[in-house]
Amino acid sequence: MASLALALLGALALLSLGDLRAAPWPGVGLLLLWGGSVAALRAPRGGPGAVLLAALALRGLLLWGENGLSDDVHRYVWEGRVVAMGESPFVHPPADPYWAADFGADPQRMAVNHPAVPSVYPPLALWTWALLSSIWADPLLFRALSAACDAGVAWALASILAGRGRSLRGAWLYALMPLMAVESAGSGHLEPLALLPAALAVRAVDRGGTGISWAALGALVKLLPGVLFVSLARRSWPTAAAALALGLALSWPFLVDGPAVAEGLGTYAQRWSFNGALFPLLQAALELIGQGTLARPVAVGLGAGVCAWALAERRDPAALWLWVGGAFVLLSPTVHPWYLGWAWAPALLLGVRPWTTAAALIPLSYVVLATLDPVTGAWTERRWPALLIWGGLLLHTLAWGWGRLRAPARLGPAPARAAP
Repeated sequence: MASLALALLGALALLSLGDLRAAPWPGVGLLLLWGGSVAALRAPRGGPGAVLLAALALRGLLLWGENGLSDDVHRYVWEGRVVAMGESPFVHPPADPYWAADFGADPQRMAVNHPAVPSVYPPLALWTWALLSSIWADPLLFRALSAACDAGVAWALASILAGRGRSLRGAWLYALMPLMAVESAGSGHLEPLALLPAALAVRAVDRGGTGISWAALGALVKLLPGVLFVSLARRSWPTAAAALALGLALSWPFLVDGPAVAEGLGTYAQRWSFNGALFPLLQAALELIGQGTLARPVAVGLGAGVCAWALAERRDPAALWLWVGGAFVLLSPTVHPWYLGWAWAPALLLGVRPWTTAAALIPLSYVVLATLDPVTGAWTERRWPALLIWGGLLLHTLAWGWGRLRAPARLGPAPARAAP
């Protein structure tokens, strides 16, 4: 139980720091110590139910803290209010004068980051936020839902591992390490609302189901589970068709706005860049030949190629999920800490240990908060955190791969079989 006690102490220490934007260095140091220690210790004993209770306890504790690492949740609340009013967050971004008459100095509107950029989110996310905003338009409710879903991800991982007859250590790591606990309960990020359906899709397949409905729900919250949906659709075309019809029904009120729906996503895809892994190397290589502007299209093409190959070759949906999530994390120009969940969660299912090293190190990216201008919101990225994060992943991958290659040799030659 040492790792559980350490995680709870880590959460209490994090709460004591208050707003982490005012204390980024102590916050980052604490997150690194917490994550590294839990990763090194033995996992507690107990089945999926124990994992769920521990995950809920840790995330429930973190709900008492301030949301200091990210302000995305304010956009979620605002866009939920907009949809609940019958308006479209794709047409009128928060800074649009359209809102000035009724919401001129509204605190939630003023807290939205990048207020000139319209929504980038899939329809089920927007409808979920609309429902929450109708109940209580406060970030705490959004954080609580994210925390509950994230605890559900830990439970689903444990259930899958138990069903496959494997150790539940991976589920305990997800439950107790700070990465997703802080990003859900602390910051209220959207990821757990899509990670949970993705995990439940894998669990359904393991238990003889199709998993299509879960994959479809995940894709309607975040796009990545759409690859799982494509892979699983062949199991039941009627179910897949019904899921597509549901997706169209949820999307139609926004699709009628035409090209405006893609504006925010286009801005994100073309301009954002932070903490990249392979993308900066790809961009630097193309700049040497005067083709730096091709870096993003090439990265998208490489990612699409990995997805196509994985769809053709990976029969285990967990393996498909890892290939797609890993390609997204490694090739994306922007890798916020919570994005890592897309590779880390399936890696925990498959015993691919290097991603846990990345999960322990990625809080280093938050040192950028030390350069944040509280007035303008501008910050300056330093490259050394990314070098440590992705260098650690690379070194562990090389060591882990070498160990797997040497494993058969250590076991010695296979015993000779008697002739039939």
